Amino acid sequence: MKILAIGDMHGNFSAVHTALSRYEPDIILSPGDWGDPGQIKERDLSALVENVYVLTVFGNHDDIKLLQTTTNTDGNPVLLGQGEIRDVMGFSFAGISGIWAKTHAKPYYVTDDDVERIVQSLAGRSIDVLITHGCPIGLADKLPGGRRGGQRCLLEAFRKLSPRLHICGHLHYAQRHALKDGRMVVNTGYGAEGDCWIISLTGQHMSAEFISGKQD
Repeated sequence: MKILAIGDMHGNFSAVHTALSRYEPDIILSPGDWGDPGQIKERDLSALVENVYVLTVFGNHDDIKLLQTTTNTDGNPVLLGQGEIRDVMGFSFAGISGIWAKTHAKPYYVTDDDVERIVQSLAGRSIDVLITHGCPIGLADKLPGGRRGGQRCLLEAFRKLSPRLHICGHLHYAQRHALKDGRMVVNTGYGAEGDCWIISLTGQHMSAEFISGKQD
C-alpha cells in the first residue's frame, strides 16, 4: 500500500491535489486541519474521494459535519469515528480526533478521560495505523525551538494500542521517530506549504519518505 500522509492544509487543497497527481497513492491519511467551516467546500473533498480513498480525523480547524458526510466510494465516511476500526485494503485503521484540553469547552477538545475511554474500546484489537491530530509526547513532537508539543495521553494510546504506524500533525513541523521494534511515528508537517510523506506499508515492511513543500 502506498500512503500519502498529509495534514494541516488549512484550506490549501492545491497541495493535496499536486501530491495526489505526482505520487498516485492508494490512500490518503490525514491528521486533520483541512480548513475551518467556510474555508473549504463540499466539492473540495468530493474531488478527492472520486480519485482516492481518504481517511482522516478532525483537528481544531475542521468542518466536522462536512467530514462526517463526505463518503468514499464504498459508502463509508472519510472521517474515522472515535473508537472505530476501519479495514481498508487489508490493513486496519483507527483514529482519535481533536486536540487535548482539560474541558469540553470546544467541540474539538478531548480530555485525558476521553482518550482513555477510546483506547479502552480499542484495546486488544489489531491496529496497523493509528491517526491522531495531536502527537504522543516524546515521539515526533519536537517544536522548532526544541521543546515538546505532544500529550501524555496520546503516548499512552500509542503504548497500549501498539500500532505499526502512528500518524499525527498539529505542530506544522515534519518529523519521524522510528522505534527499534520497527514501529514508526510520523508527524506530517505543514500541508498548507506542501509538506507530506509517502509511506510504503506491506505485510512485512514499512518505509517513509518526507517530501518538503519548500522543494516546489
